This record gives sequence, structure tokens and C-alpha cells, in this order.
Amino acid sequence: MAEQPPNYQKLVKILNQIFQLDQSDLDFGIYRIMNIKSHEINEFLGKDLLNNITDAFSKSKNKAEQDELEELKKEDTVIKYIDGDEATKNFCESFDDVKRYIELNQKLSNLSTNQDLENDVFSHLSNFFKRYYKDGDFVSLRRYKKDTYAIPYEGEEVKLHWANADQYYIKSSEYFRDYSFKIANKTIHFKLSEADITQNNNKATGDKERRFVYIGCELLTSHRESLIDSQAQPLDAVITRGHVPLSKKDNELHINFDYKAVDRGSKQDELNKQAINIILENIKDENFKTALNTLSPTEKNKNRTLLEKHLKSYTSKNSFDYFIHKDLQGFLNRELDFYIKNEMLFIDDIINSNPIKYDEVMGKIKIFKEVAQKIINFLSQLENLQKRLWEKKKFIIETNYCLTLDKIDEKYYKEIFANQEQLKEWQNLFDVEIKNLANLKEQQYQYLVLDTKFFDIKFKYKLLNEFENLDDSIDGVLIKSENFGALNLLQHRYQNQIKTIYIDPPYNTGSDGFLYNDSYQHSSWLSFMFDRLALGRELMSDDGNTFTSMDDSEIEKLKILKHSIFGVDNFLGQWNWFKSATPPNLSLKIKKNIEYVLGYEKQKDSKKYKGVQKNSSSDDPFTKPQNTIKKLNFPANSINCKIKDTTIKSGIYGTTKYPNTLLNDMIIKNGKNFNGATFENKFIWTQNKLNEELDNFTTINCSKSIVLSYKKNSYDLEVPPNFIDKGVGVSTTEQAGKNLINMFGEEVFKYPKSVSLIKYLIQYKEHSKTILDYFAGSGTTGHAVINLNREDNGKRKYILVEMGEYFDTVLKPRIQKVIYSDEWKNGKPQNNKNNKNGTKNGISQLFKYFKIESYEDTLNNLEFAKQTKDQQDVFEKNKKLKEDYILNYSLDYESQKSLLNIDTFKTPFDYKLKIATSSVGETKDTNIDLIETFNYLLGIIVKKIDFNNSAVAVKDISSDLHKNQQGDMSPCHKRDVNCCQFANNNQGFLTITGQNLKDEKILIIWRDNKTNDELNQFVQQSEQNKLFILDDFDIVYVNGDSNLKNAVLIEQEFEKLMFGNNEQ
Repeated sequence: MAEQPPNYQKLVKILNQIFQLDQSDLDFGIYRIMNIKSHEINEFLGKDLLNNITDAFSKSKNKAEQDELEELKKEDTVIKYIDGDEATKNFCESFDDVKRYIELNQKLSNLSTNQDLENDVFSHLSNFFKRYYKDGDFVSLRRYKKDTYAIPYEGEEVKLHWANADQYYIKSSEYFRDYSFKIANKTIHFKLSEADITQNNNKATGDKERRFVYIGCELLTSHRESLIDSQAQPLDAVITRGHVPLSKKDNELHINFDYKAVDRGSKQDELNKQAINIILENIKDENFKTALNTLSPTEKNKNRTLLEKHLKSYTSKNSFDYFIHKDLQGFLNRELDFYIKNEMLFIDDIINSNPIKYDEVMGKIKIFKEVAQKIINFLSQLENLQKRLWEKKKFIIETNYCLTLDKIDEKYYKEIFANQEQLKEWQNLFDVEIKNLANLKEQQYQYLVLDTKFFDIKFKYKLLNEFENLDDSIDGVLIKSENFGALNLLQHRYQNQIKTIYIDPPYNTGSDGFLYNDSYQHSSWLSFMFDRLALGRELMSDDGNTFTSMDDSEIEKLKILKHSIFGVDNFLGQWNWFKSATPPNLSLKIKKNIEYVLGYEKQKDSKKYKGVQKNSSSDDPFTKPQNTIKKLNFPANSINCKIKDTTIKSGIYGTTKYPNTLLNDMIIKNGKNFNGATFENKFIWTQNKLNEELDNFTTINCSKSIVLSYKKNSYDLEVPPNFIDKGVGVSTTEQAGKNLINMFGEEVFKYPKSVSLIKYLIQYKEHSKTILDYFAGSGTTGHAVINLNREDNGKRKYILVEMGEYFDTVLKPRIQKVIYSDEWKNGKPQNNKNNKNGTKNGISQLFKYFKIESYEDTLNNLEFAKQTKDQQDVFEKNKKLKEDYILNYSLDYESQKSLLNIDTFKTPFDYKLKIATSSVGETKDTNIDLIETFNYLLGIIVKKIDFNNSAVAVKDISSDLHKNQQGDMSPCHKRDVNCCQFANNNQGFLTITGQNLKDEKILIIWRDNKTNDELNQFVQQSEQNKLFILDDFDIVYVNGDSNLKNAVLIEQEFEKLMFGNNEQ
């Protein structure tokens, strides 16, 4: 094979970086996809692209003329003309062949060779594409001229724009602080030093950029002999100290890193190599050393070890690949036109050049554009696939419910008492030991929280079947998910339904775990926030409001961003919360006690917000200097007078500054006005208002100087001030931290928000039915809603979204605990003095919780179908068709089945995906909850769920108990329809009834491997037993083709809703 031109090699190198083929040693996420498709990409870059350009020039008009010229050179008369003397040349010029030769030779003499033109095109392609790619992402900087950029502007008064405004931020901090993987029976953790995370000097600067640095590298010179602490000590202490690079306990090894600013130009790969050498040199446990040295070779690196693989994966996951472009093809095509006009087509050259040279330039531009668009199409196909995966509604993995015992019929208590896992959790969470079945019936235990995760699927559905209006009965929803995916899934169910949103997003301080490209810290955060705020707004009701906590880091950008999303006219204001009396001393200039809360409404109205109850110890003035003078008539006995019995003559009284005119004589008797009295002054009330206040027992007082004042019997809630502190009943974050420690007995979450703060904000609007928090953290918003309902018997609901590991360790347990008791100390519930029945002021509650498939899970399940022999034969015969398919359609078409496997809907309870475990790179085949996923895709408000149609076939639930190894009765925990329980009841149907947001009545029938005859029989039995009547419903959904009247195929609707937009 001929050597490729240098400029082409340069282009291929750039495209290899853009297509991420230089990261072939990474086997996660999009890199796994690129590895799978690397053969096709390499073939395109290594052969097809070069052939495209060469063929294009070979077919050009000038090439034909050059070929003609070469043929003419073979003619005898032309040869004589070329080689002859002056006389011979003059003689030959009369021949037609020589005339044509002279014409073509003059025309083509000033033109470049094809090789020169090809090199020029290669150079321009390189220059164009390298403009928009940096550190694993496309950079959407719209060029105006060299080193100058343009922004989209449509005449707005104020325009907010940022570098990544047309991109999705997709980075997750899931593996930032703790990246763990398993080798045999050993677990290795890469941990980020907490001591380093909190440092403000850990930011990128002009000559610094952040890198992961193994702590052992820093301590090598001074602490080499103690690089590993092999004693079994508390790992938390090791991490907190931040200076012990290695720590081993039992079968776990912690390797600690700093994420810090180092000299610009320091390569992460070099730092990784240095770390690997020092780690292996200083591990004393040979078993761990052998495990980490286990080979995991690649084609490029045959000697790659597992330690090298995972360290590369860890640093890569958290260093690049932050964005997905929303319209890469449109962006690059626009930029391509700009590039041609500004870098290739110059007006002076056009004016001054001859027509032949002009044709050459235009031909070169045409070829450049054609080839560039092919590359753009290929890149866009890849980017659009990622965009499609990001935007698709995600699967719900498993749904469970937590509910208090007062909501459960006693007929289920026997099975509950037999469940040892449930009893153990009650002891751990609530310090309650249930010794016998009778305990469950005691009033003091009615607010114990049962978790259906400890029970089989049939028991769960039996409990749910007891609720006639299930969704109305659900008090809260907890979602373990990245917030964009959760908000996207919630659209059809909660669009225009949310009354209040409160969020406490990352503040982008550089130390809060929010990951960003060093060159784009603020623009990364703006892209991250924009899409989530916009999706959240779609969920808000027209009279809804939203509050966002923030500190100085991004408050000014957040306000402009929210102005652009909610409208400046819907801005409520900025509240200042006295967050801390003892803030950390991070600044030498100012002590930061304050955090901010920005408030917006979806559509601002004139309704009054209600803050705190005024408790006035003194009278309020009756007048205001700016008011107009008016007369008020005070009925007899309506004024309390601090004057002995007398008659006060009409006249001007009061003070010089505040004169008060009495228009008639007023008789004072027994401290009251004996007769009606009329005053003239700049009163704040009208006569009607005075009469209304007197009817409400407002007291009117008259001083010795005849100055009137009033004191209300009760005051309305006042409009909330913009300063929030203990004066309005809101505590600091220190108090919030103490309260959470009391609940759990230890510190489980740093810097939680104050429950009283969120309660205060929620109460601004009366009847806030549903409150959403999609940065839920430790669950403070849910805690606030539950406490508020406990205080005023409200029916507010809460939706909490959180993806961190503390969803399971803090958020959900916190909600369970606050349901059971409102007072805690040292991790134990306290007896409430106001409750005599020992219930610890618990509250009746039912909440649902589930986990959503992550973007990483979606990528892990992506597979590409191989081309069939028929396809290969067609492509072999038609190369143009093959190229068109590969550049534009192959990724979408070949991955289609892996994104949604319609075939498995025949047995919907067996739909499985590979879901990531807590160990990086490890996945587990996991059952997906198609039923709940479809409910959310449809946006159905569920009224009733009936599994196996209990009214058609009822049996004693005690038969579901099995003997465990100790001989005790306990439920079967096989959560699928193939377990022995379901064999006992061969119904195999699940029905859901409800309505959508258009008030259409919905029936969904899921069948598990049932024929149409069995389906028809089931429907007939259900109608006979008056369980449902098909004709009563506006829409009936069934999985699998059926002959039911007007039935809609679930599979088709599922696919349309999962990959469609949020409009219905």
C-alpha cells in the first residue's frame, strides 16, 4: 500500500482523536461503542476517505483536460512542435492538433497539480475539525472571524449565552469520590481525599490544571517508609486525614488520591504510570499485589494490568466526555459554510484571478465541502445516537413501597411477622423489637413502616390491591436517579401538576463534587442547570412556584438563567437566609453567614404570600402621614380610654406632629366612650374596614393626649420578609446537622439544609399539593413536608430525586424515621409528651420508591446487530449505498433491538437489562419493571392494580409461606412470576385502571405468556364478575397482538413514548 500523504496522516490523527479511537483501551460508555465500530471507522478513515478525495479530483474537469493534453503530446505534429526549432514551430502552429495543444498548455500551465490540491484539502479539513474538539468533547464556539466568535442573538434586551449552551451536560460524579472494583474476593477502592476536596486553592488557573495525583507520589520523599498503614484502622479516619496513601482492612484496599491543580502540561497518563509504580512497590500484601498485577491486555498494550486498566478508567471517567451536542450536524454545517467563506474563498482572489484559476478554486471548495459533509454526517450519527440514548425515557428497574401498619389489614400480619428481614430493619431503624404477632396490633406500633422489598412480588400487589385509589393514597415518591432522567420520565405523569419546587443544586465552588472541564467551569454548570430547570418548569402548575438555594459562586448567573427560563416578570425576589453563625474561615476578607434563595412563579399572580404570624406586644398606629384625611365614626363603647370620667370637647388634640381632630363632644364613662365619637385624621382604614375590625374584636385605644391606636385580636400571616432567620422560625445549618445526627446517632451527611427553612418556603402558598425536589440530598424536603402535614393535617405530597449512594443510606431511612417519630436522640425515637398512646407522634404514610436505569446502563446494554449475508451482498455490489448506510444510518438501525426488545414483552415480568453494580465495570442481569415504566410513559393516574386478578381466583396467602433453613415460616423471595407462588395460581394477568391527564379512562392488561383465547376468557370472566367492563374505558392497552375490540398494542405505544418528545 502506497504511503499516505503527510497532510492526510495529520487529518487521520485528528479524526482518530475526534472519533476517540485513541482511547481504545477504555471499555466503558461511548468508548465501548467506538471499539465495537472501530473496524468500520478505521476503514473509512484509512481508505475510503482518501479514495473519496482522490476520485473527486480525478473526475474534475481539469483532470479531463490534463488527460487530453497528455494524449496530444503523442501526436507527431505536436512532438515536432515541442522539439523543433523556431522555423519548425512556426510551420506546425497551423495544424489543429498543435493549436489545441497550445491552448490547453496555456490554460493548464498555471494550475496546481492534483497532489497539491489534495494536500490543500487535507490541510483545510484538519484545520476545520480541530477547531471544535477539545479534551473529549465538541466545543460549540461559533466563529465570526479568526479568534473572534459570534453568539445567537434575536434582539433581546439582555442575552445570556455560554460556551456549551447548545449541549447537554451528561457527567455524573457517581465514581468521583469512590471508584471500587473487585478482583476475585478482594475489593479495591480509589478514594478522593476529603481533605483535598474542601480546599479552595484546588482550582485551575492560567498555568495550572487539575489532575488526579496519588498521595503516595507526594509523600514519597519524606514518608517513604510509612506509605502504607497495614493496621486495621477505621477507613473514614484514613480518608479524613487525607495523607495516608494506602490502607488495607481485611479484603479491602483503599488507594487515596488528590484532585489538585498541577503545572499545565502535566499528563494524566504519566501521573498514572508514576502512581502504579509506587503503589505496587509499597503494597506489602502479596495477594493484593498479585491481584492488581493480573493482566488485562489490549491490542495496543499486551502487558496492561488490571491496576493500569482501572486507574485509566477512573481518571478518564472524571476528566473528559462531559457533553452531548443537541444538534451537531446543524452546528458543523453552519460552521462549514462560514469556514469556506472566510478561509477558502477570498473576494480579492476572485476578482483578480483568471477564469481558469477561479474554476480550480471552486472545484477544490466543492470537493472539500463534499468530503467534510461526509465526516460531519458520520460524527453526527454518533453524536445523535448518544443524544437519543440520553433523551430517551429510562426504564424503571424495581418499584417498592413503604407504608405504615395502620394502612395494612390485619389478615396480612401473620406473613409480616414471619419475615425476619423486616423485623430486623424495624429494630435497626426504630429500636423496636417485635416479639410476637400480637405486638403488631398494638397502637404504639401502628406507624411502623413496612418495606415491600422484603416480600415477594405477589404480596406487594396484594397490599396494593387493597387501595381503591392507589395514586391518591400515595403520599410520596422517592426516585434514585440522575435528575435529568427522572425529570424526563416524570413529564407525562406530572406535567402542570407540581405546586412547589425546592432545589439545592451544587454551588460550583470547585469543592462540591460538581465535575467540570477546567476550561469551562461556569459554562458546564450553566448547561447542567439549564436543562433541569427547563424540565422542572414543565412540571409546574400555572400557579406553581419554585425556590433555588445558592451562594455567591453562581448567584448572578443563576438569576439571569432563571430569568430566561421563567421570565423576568415572574421573578418573586431573592431571600437571604442566615445559614450559619459560625461559617468556615475560607476568606480573609469577609465572613459568609448568608446563603440566598431565588424565587419564581410560573405565571405570576396577585395572590398574597403568607409568611409568619405577627405577635404584637404594642399597639399599631391608626394613621399614616401620606394618607388622605378622612372621617371615622366610632360607635359607643368601642374606644378604650385611659382617662377618668369626663367630657372631651370637640377640637384638635394629639401632638403637633400627629394632630387628631375630634368633631363632636365625647363622653368618657368607665374607661369607654359613652357616646359615638367622630374623628378626622389621615386614617389607614375606611369606615367599612373599621366596622369589620370591630366585629373581629379589634381593640381601639385612646391615650391621654387623645391619640388613637389599635391592637388586633389575631393577626393574619404577614407577607414574608426577604431576610430569613430565627426571627421567622428558621434555624441554621448547624442546627440542621445536629438534628440529623440525633436521628441517626452519627454524622451521615455534611451540611444538610434546615427543615424549618423548607417548611417556611412551602407555606408561602396555601394548599401546595405536590412538592418536588430533584436535588434531594439527605431528604430534607420530604422531612419538611411530612412534619408540616403532621402539624396541620395537610395532604401535601412529595417527590424526591437523588442519585448518590446516600439515597439508600440516608434519604430513604430518614423518611422512614420521620414517619415513625418526630423526635430523635442518639439514633433512637423519643416519646412525645403530647401523645399518651406511645406512638411517638408518628404519621400514617405510604410512599413509593424506585430506581431508574442510568445513561451508563443504557450504554452498557447497547449492542449492534451484525450485517446479514444479504445485506453484505447488496453492499458489495453498490459501494455508494454501503457508504451512505455506514455514514448515516448504521448505528441507529443496528442498535435498535437492544434499546427496546419488543419480543420479550410476551413475558413482561422477565424483561432484563445489564445494570451496573457498585463495583465499577460489573453488571448484573436485573429484572426491569415494565409495568411501572409504562405507567409513567402513559402518565396514568393509577386507581387500581390487580395482579393475577384476585377477585377471579382467591387463595389463602398463608400458603405462600415456606420453611427456611431454621424451620421457620418465611415468604419466598423470588420476585418473578415463575416462583412457586405463581404456579399455584395460573392466572398470569395484571390489570391496571386509572385515567390520564386528559381525563380519559384507561385499562391496561398485561398478560404473561398467554394466548388470545386465554385473554378473551380472562376478559369475559372479569366482566361477568364486574371487575371491569371494556366498554367503560376510553382506551384499552394489551401486550401482544390481540383481537380485543379497539385494543392498543402496548409495544407500539411503549416505543413511541420512550423515544418520543414530551408532548402528548
